[in-house]
Amino acid sequence: MTIDTKVLWIAVVVIAIAISLFFSIKKRTVYKQLQRCMAEERWGDFERLLDGKLTSMLYPRYNRDYLRLNSYLLREDYAEANKLFDELLQLKLPNMQRVDLVIKAFNYFVGRENRTRSKELLDEIMTYQGERVEPIKAECQLMYDTMILKRSDSIDALTKQIGEVDGAKRGRLEYLLALQYRNKGDMDAFNEHVKKAAEDSFAPGGVA
Repeated sequence: MTIDTKVLWIAVVVIAIAISLFFSIKKRTVYKQLQRCMAEERWGDFERLLDGKLTSMLYPRYNRDYLRLNSYLLREDYAEANKLFDELLQLKLPNMQRVDLVIKAFNYFVGRENRTRSKELLDEIMTYQGERVEPIKAECQLMYDTMILKRSDSIDALTKQIGEVDGAKRGRLEYLLALQYRNKGDMDAFNEHVKKAAEDSFAPGGVA
């Protein structure tokens, strides 16, 4: 390789690194701008930025639609969220993306008390294999039993589990325990555990 060729290759590598760095910085900047728009509920600015040429260059369609979906949930625009969930669930996705999307959709539809869609998604979740997904499968089943089937037969088991965890997971379990008490007709216990769930920084987000 001649000196001129070496210089050329070095120049190409330097340019490639510079371009990669430029796009990496731009991705972070655009993402922060999108987050700021959502936090400030500037939905028009959010849509324009999300659909802009730069964002389309930086992010694949799925990532942009996933952000759009989150915005619909924040806006409580359930009609648009339903449609976008339907579109995304039809896509052929890498395994981990599919699992993430299905669990997100399950949480949404069970929260909306949509029995049919919740059951379809739960059936898929129950086919997942691996030690890491077993706790997720158990919690999804518990959510379905509590929020869709209105069961109240897990009060003792939930009470025991709550004593073994803390933080957000404790809050989620406290809220499910509250719903089980409501299903049972014990509103005093329901209110008590809703308060505890809030103290554990769990936001039920319209499920109750």
